[in-house]
Amino acid sequence: MKLVNKEIEPRIEVKLNKNIKDDVSSGIMTYGEKNDYPDIIEKLIYGSQTGKSAANLLSKFIAGDGFVQPVGNIEIGTDIRGKKITIDKLRQQIADSLAFFGGVYIHSNVSIDGVCNDYKILNFKNCRFSRMDDTGYCSRVAYNDNWLKTKETVFFNTFNPEMAKENIKKYGKEYKGQVYFQFLNDTYLYPLSPFDSVYLDMDTENQIQIFKNREIRNGFTDKIVMVVEKMNSDEEAEEMIDKCKSFVGADGEKLLLFEAEFDETGNIRGNNFKVEKIATNINDKLFENWEVSIPNSIRKAAYGLPAVLIDYQQGTLSAASGEMLTQAVSVYNAYTRDLRKKVEETFAEIMKYSKNETLKTNIDWSLKEVRL
Repeated sequence: MKLVNKEIEPRIEVKLNKNIKDDVSSGIMTYGEKNDYPDIIEKLIYGSQTGKSAANLLSKFIAGDGFVQPVGNIEIGTDIRGKKITIDKLRQQIADSLAFFGGVYIHSNVSIDGVCNDYKILNFKNCRFSRMDDTGYCSRVAYNDNWLKTKETVFFNTFNPEMAKENIKKYGKEYKGQVYFQFLNDTYLYPLSPFDSVYLDMDTENQIQIFKNREIRNGFTDKIVMVVEKMNSDEEAEEMIDKCKSFVGADGEKLLLFEAEFDETGNIRGNNFKVEKIATNINDKLFENWEVSIPNSIRKAAYGLPAVLIDYQQGTLSAASGEMLTQAVSVYNAYTRDLRKKVEETFAEIMKYSKNETLKTNIDWSLKEVRL
């Protein structure tokens, strides 16, 4: 069960809202102003090339290179598509959820005698705690693919196989199994993503990409204003607009030709136009600095991810650079050691109730460090 922190939420509230609210109508503790913190943080990570790469590398190091004991290929369930889930698959999925969201939810069909089978990851974005009870605990985990439709919410009991018989007796047909949760940080009811502190940097990196793309598509860094004589008809106006549009963008025509009549002095008679330029005040060199500082900040948020593991370095992989990579892997293994312990702890706690005798009796869930 999850104890609710009754203290006033001290986290800084900025654009990415992290409020936790006791919502009577839905029966859950919401996460974010619109109950959408996990969705927003995921979009920010995927919208940032550095954020996505850093999250994927962080996940790899959290997962490690497998368990010391040869248990990785043991099947423990199937996913929603009917594909088999092995211990190694579950290990990787747990690491992904921890790297992106700072937490993970794992469902198991716990029988009346407290035996667990059919383990599977629940999408972190779709999980919330139930409202706290009279003792101040959240005793159930709510799941919904779309929180705008709260009537479709399914409730699971929190993981405690020894209480399975009591759960089944209390909830009857509503009993849907139990959900285990593990968070990297238990300061608050819900965990913050490792990338929470740099969500603005990830958004900025995404916006820089959008800006560059729009400059290429629109064709001009400086804005162009074309003033022409009033057209004789709407058709002529549309034709003029289409001609001008064909001139901009990377694939625009290189020659823009207008037909006109000239008077005896050589000036254009009718269809006169004037072109004005509005210079941009954006300094391209400013982005050069940002494109160095922003990725650096995002890497720091990913538990100090060494730059050499993610950024392209000029030159070939010489002996010196190879040694640098080896040292970086060693350093990052040290930085993420406590995170791997969270994964080890997770398997130790949930597999001791497994119906598989090998998993049930395994007492060593140590993970190997990542090797170059």
